[in-house]
Amino acid sequence: MMIMSYEILPGPSLAELARTALARAAAATVSEAGPANARQDVAGRVPVRTRPDGSPLLLAATGSMLEQRLTTCPDAVTVSVPAAVPFSSLRLTGTARAVARDTAARITACAVALRSVEFGGAVPAEVPVEAFHAAAPDPLWRVAPGILEHLENGHMAELAGCVRAHGLVEADWVIPRGLDRHGLELLVLTPDGTVAVRLSFPDGPVSSLEEVPASIRTMLTCRCRSGPGHEYRRRQSRRAAGE
Repeated sequence: MMIMSYEILPGPSLAELARTALARAAAATVSEAGPANARQDVAGRVPVRTRPDGSPLLLAATGSMLEQRLTTCPDAVTVSVPAAVPFSSLRLTGTARAVARDTAARITACAVALRSVEFGGAVPAEVPVEAFHAAAPDPLWRVAPGILEHLENGHMAELAGCVRAHGLVEADWVIPRGLDRHGLELLVLTPDGTVAVRLSFPDGPVSSLEEVPASIRTMLTCRCRSGPGHEYRRRQSRRAAGE
């Protein structure tokens, strides 16, 4: 059984959260560096990848205005991607340079040498560049969205029961909000409001799902067909298949 605490439990560092946010992003917005109210977008959404040191790699169309801006202008740019709550965005600022060109695909890969990394939102937070480079994306980031949806649709009763068993006896509803190597983050709704809690993996952080205790891994990865959304998804799948 997971161990629950309403105190602050270990979780991802800001640097880990930043690396995970960039790893999850398929595209980014590129703008001029500077105060938020003075920034101007250099281009629309542009594909983004992550270099081994965590810095963003922008895949600009060869001959586009964005490619010219990135390869000829010495001024810094800000690369913005979505971020998970409690933040709204991750902003990475630095100078860009072309590092590779694919003439057949007409793509120019531009690396951004970082000067600053920060989260945007109601309570912004800065991430030291050195810590950002030294960190790594959460090892569960690829599977987390699917597991969270699965838990919400198929295991809400078990999650609510676990929360009640550990002290929040008036819990009305539980929303799985995050999954990382440390455990689950839940938003619990009660008659008095909401509270964020963590269910930590009993043996500490993991590097893969295989390291999660079997009793917990079964719930995270089972192919159960329960849940309020199952019938709707089944009908949608049959409709798409022309049945």
